[in-house]
Amino acid sequence: MSKDKDKNNVAKNAETESAEEEKIGESVEEGEEIACEDAAGCAESEDQEPDLIALAQQKIDEYKDTLQRVSAEFDNYRKRTQDAVKNARADGADDVLEAFLPVLDAVEIAIGMIGDEATLKGVKLIEKQFRDLFSKYGVEEIEALGREFDPAYHNAVMQVEDADNAGKVVEVIRKGYKRAGRIIRYAMVKVAK
Repeated sequence: MSKDKDKNNVAKNAETESAEEEKIGESVEEGEEIACEDAAGCAESEDQEPDLIALAQQKIDEYKDTLQRVSAEFDNYRKRTQDAVKNARADGADDVLEAFLPVLDAVEIAIGMIGDEATLKGVKLIEKQFRDLFSKYGVEEIEALGREFDPAYHNAVMQVEDADNAGKVVEVIRKGYKRAGRIIRYAMVKVAK
């Protein structure tokens, strides 16, 4: 009996080895297929590599374009901001200078009314200081008397009959001033018709 057991064991072992060899053979074939699939995948990935490079180059170009646009937009923003600040400063200076104009008007009126020579001399010095200050900041008087009426510089508040000077300014009621081409205050005038 032990010989029969041994034969059965040998037969079983032979069957097991044969089954294992078949499995190994199948695994090798599958491995080759897997290897082939990987090789095909590798071949495909080699074909896809130029596609990836082209895609990467396309992304680089897109990012460069975006960077250039953002850079240009920022540069334009910076210029607009500088212009806005410059205009705001000019507006502020114009407002302050305009606030001083009634004082200058009052000084000019006072000069015409003062009879005392010493007082007149002192008030004229004050007027000169105002004019120097305005000159320092580029403020100019708008020429009006005897000129053609120009609504860009003059504000007509009265009209008088004068055929010889029709359309011209015949009297300045209140002087006008400009600074850097901008009107601080329009000249208030009488115009002949």
